[in-house]
Amino acid sequence: MDALNTLKATLTRPGLLISDPQIVDMATTDFRGWYKGNAVGLARPRSVSEVQDVVRACRTAGCAIVAQGGNTSMCGGAVPAAGGPSLILSTLGLDKIRSVSASSWSLVAEAGCSIKGVQDAARSVGQHFGLDFGARDSATIGGAISTNAGGMNVVRYGNCRDQVLGLEVVLADGTLWNGLRSLRKDNSGFDIKQLFIGGEGTLGIIAAASLKLHPAETESRSALLAVQSLQSATDLADLAMELADGRLSAIELLPRMGVERVCQQILGSVPPIRLYREWYVLVRMAGQDDPSEKLEAIISRALERDWVSDAIIAQSSSQEAKLWLIRDSFSELHRYLGVSFRFDYSVPLGRIPKLYPELCEAIRKVEPHFLPFAFGHLGDGNLHFSACQPDAQDGAAFEAKRRLVEDEANRVVWSLGGSVSAEHGIGQLHRDELVQQKGDVEVNVLRRIKNTLNPSSLLNPHKTLPA
Repeated sequence: MDALNTLKATLTRPGLLISDPQIVDMATTDFRGWYKGNAVGLARPRSVSEVQDVVRACRTAGCAIVAQGGNTSMCGGAVPAAGGPSLILSTLGLDKIRSVSASSWSLVAEAGCSIKGVQDAARSVGQHFGLDFGARDSATIGGAISTNAGGMNVVRYGNCRDQVLGLEVVLADGTLWNGLRSLRKDNSGFDIKQLFIGGEGTLGIIAAASLKLHPAETESRSALLAVQSLQSATDLADLAMELADGRLSAIELLPRMGVERVCQQILGSVPPIRLYREWYVLVRMAGQDDPSEKLEAIISRALERDWVSDAIIAQSSSQEAKLWLIRDSFSELHRYLGVSFRFDYSVPLGRIPKLYPELCEAIRKVEPHFLPFAFGHLGDGNLHFSACQPDAQDGAAFEAKRRLVEDEANRVVWSLGGSVSAEHGIGQLHRDELVQQKGDVEVNVLRRIKNTLNPSSLLNPHKTLPA
């Protein structure tokens, strides 16, 4: 309470500091419900100067700060961890598009703008923002940058890191670094903004970003294809990347189980394609001219090579949207799968056909009857893999095997030169695995950076780096 009283004495603007336990409590549970922290209050700044005020007040009060956007973190990175008093700083009040410049192909958005809001701002000047994923309506650009989010368009536009031209960041001492440049080339020393992209709020609080825009995707066409095997899916992705002439926006791996159960249990619809293969591929091509001919040529070539046995091409924008709604619903499907251990793995391109069966084999040593549910981004080697409880087994009994399952799965991905976090970040979930993946030298370099920019662990403590 001492920390809260100190904060109340300084942060006096009505609505800036919320201490109502019911309101604060809602912000202390993470998106998946895996992590629950404690906070003395919730700050809702409406300007960058108020963010600075909050940081300075917390330094005086000895209170840690956890920056939070849409609270869609998959790794417990946006809620307090165990430890001393924490204040959640919501960036949702920083929701302005400050500028959009068609001539410089860029816009400046504050951290609390939703991904969809940024996309809409780009469309308003006839241009396109490349980042996209299912939580576009609620996830914020500040959170996406802080976790270096990926999503479905990485194959064409790259990760979130590749969309950022400049940043405005409040540092741990309350000072403001204004690096909101729109330069495409700037070789003037260390690229400081890269420290904060993927830093999960441990090095500074992102207040605004200058973002790269691209030519509008005025025409698009999607297809859902039944593939003979995982190897066929990978071969198809290679073919698409070779022949698409830069118009391949996304190429996603979908399991039969996922398509079937999403249609039955969430959408209440008939699957759009006959479900007789184990794996399906959803591909989207887009540009400023109709990509239908190119897409059909890719499908024809794949059929000739016996990689694909069936295909449907969306004939309208509404049909295309329905296909992608199936993919967007995969995360929600976990609500129907009981206890599940969810992994966000990446491996070098071409190794997903090896990763999936080796994961299944390793996990079956711990639980022979678990249900695998895997989907992901074929264009960048990112497989989302869930080990779900057997239908007939008690969830608590399966939950007790979590650590064993995680250890077996991680060993597989590391043996293939992969990563335990492709696009979701580290947060609380993966922090103790970093030493095994990165090694002592790399972790020590990261510690030195953190100790320089956040020496007293004021910003998002107990995240990202191992204890």
